[in-house]
Amino acid sequence: MLNWRTGGVGRVLLPLAALPLLLTGCGASESDAASTLGEEQLESVLVTLDDLSEGFVPLSSGGDGGGNDARASLNDAECLAGLDLANADEAPRAEAGFNRANVLTITSTATSYPNDDVAASFDETADALASCADFEVSADNGSGVKGTLISDDTAASKDIDAQITVYLTGTQQPTNLPVEITFGVARIGNDVVSVSAEGLGGPSGESFQELMRATTDRLVAAREG
Repeated sequence: MLNWRTGGVGRVLLPLAALPLLLTGCGASESDAASTLGEEQLESVLVTLDDLSEGFVPLSSGGDGGGNDARASLNDAECLAGLDLANADEAPRAEAGFNRANVLTITSTATSYPNDDVAASFDETADALASCADFEVSADNGSGVKGTLISDDTAASKDIDAQITVYLTGTQQPTNLPVEITFGVARIGNDVVSVSAEGLGGPSGESFQELMRATTDRLVAAREG
């Protein structure tokens, strides 16, 4: 399930564990063969501190530390209704997170699926996201997000079979605090990487593409062994 999660410092965090299930698919030229990457190989693919500007520190693996578990699901947005979210609990996965001054979080993930069937949902998802210009989602306790979403399918490098980057701006409900999130997912064959920037002062469009390029270049190297 793709969920909005309210954090303990008044921010909305978007955990990306399920994003690769949704934002994956086929491009104009497909990678020749499926790979099978283990967790150690996937860890080598992730964004590192060296890729980021000064001031970031690694996040612990325990999450954001927020005590509020009320959730508003982005899947509840009308424009995304009916999308098929596959279960990939068995797929090897790695994740790393970095925080700067408690106002900006960068998250990087890498997942290796059993085969390139993961490509099937990309076009449907891209079309659905393109229709999400305005959206609003809420949880039973009244928390939620209202905002504007813009999607872009420009690939960060020629090695990528498919990529989608989503720029989201809006406000938390009911506090009306600002929300700024950029997240991108790229697929090479059956392997998927994602990067998100959540909070204030995030990377510009080109800087975000540089992060996507860094992780996908490492994915290419890992697939080649």
